[in-house]
Amino acid sequence: MDFGFDHVHFLVSDVQTLTDYFEKVFGMEVIDYKEDHKGAAYTIFKFGNGTLRIRGMRKDDKPDSRCPDLVEGLDHIGLSVKNVRSALTWLVSRGAEVFQEPEDTGIGGRTIAFIKGPGNIRIELCQKTEYT
Repeated sequence: MDFGFDHVHFLVSDVQTLTDYFEKVFGMEVIDYKEDHKGAAYTIFKFGNGTLRIRGMRKDDKPDSRCPDLVEGLDHIGLSVKNVRSALTWLVSRGAEVFQEPEDTGIGGRTIAFIKGPGNIRIELCQKTEYT
């Protein structure tokens, strides 16, 4: 059985703030937005071969009690880039906040860095390297 990437889905308290962030910082384009999708706002961006989805909190939703201060719905997403340092410079020029400076400490010796988005969402930049 083959599996492919379909989507990343954020659950957040402020859909518009995270939507604005991905538009401004990454230059992503909204492909669908619903003010009320089953009780919450919902944004969809094109994201690689799939989508990035942002859904607001519904009346009965509650943030994860195990780590309420980390994120509202996801630990982090990892984005592949050719050069972490140049990508980070570009993102900072567009308003990104650096959470972790580039380090050559990722699994397999790859270079990684993190930026922090609204709701403390962490976004990892990953520069692929060859495994030895």
